[in-house]
Amino acid sequence: MTDLSGYAKKSTANGDTRALIDERATDADILDDAGNLALSAHILRHTLATNLPRAGVDIVVVAELLGHARLDTTRRYTLPTHADLEDAVGRLPTDQ
Repeated sequence: MTDLSGYAKKSTANGDTRALIDERATDADILDDAGNLALSAHILRHTLATNLPRAGVDIVVVAELLGHARLDTTRRYTLPTHADLEDAVGRLPTDQ
């Protein structure tokens, strides 16, 4: 079994990784308002931390993958939208 603890710990990229991220950002036309590439290892880390809970992954597992000792740290990485909050409330059991 592969040890994934701290799997997404690094939020900076070495040269090879930076080149791959830049290539993918160019292919996907991910640009900021000034036309600069708008993708980084840090953005990918936040995206991971946001999308895993949306997919039903427990926040404790997300914290472990990110290498966080405190859930409060992980909370800062997750970016729930209003739709995410509505979905959470919609999952509550109701008497109908």
